[in-house]
Amino acid sequence: MRIPIACTLDAGDLRERGAEWRAFDQEVVVERARVSRERLRLRLDPDLEDAVARAVDLARREKACCGFFEFSLVILADATWLEVAVPSDAAGILDEFASAPG
Repeated sequence: MRIPIACTLDAGDLRERGAEWRAFDQEVVVERARVSRERLRLRLDPDLEDAVARAVDLARREKACCGFFEFSLVILADATWLEVAVPSDAAGILDEFASAPG
C-alpha cells in the first residue's frame, strides 16, 4: 500500500510544527548528514539529557500527520542520530532539513 505524500495539519498547526522543528534543530541537532536523496541523519547533542526523548516525541507527532515520513534512531558508541527518510517523490522535503544551520 502506498502512503500519500500529504500532511493532515491545518495551516496554523503546520506553522507551529515548523517552529517546533526549527527549535529542535537549534537546540538539539549538532550535525546533519545527507545519506542519500531520500535519507537524512540528524546527530543529536550528546550533552543534552533529553535529546533522544525530544527526537522521539517530535518524530511520533510528525509521523501521525505525515505518514510518508519514516524515522529511526541510529545509536552508535560515539553518536546518536535521528534518521529521517521519505519516498523518492518527496525527497525535496528533506532539502530544508539538510540545509538548516546547526
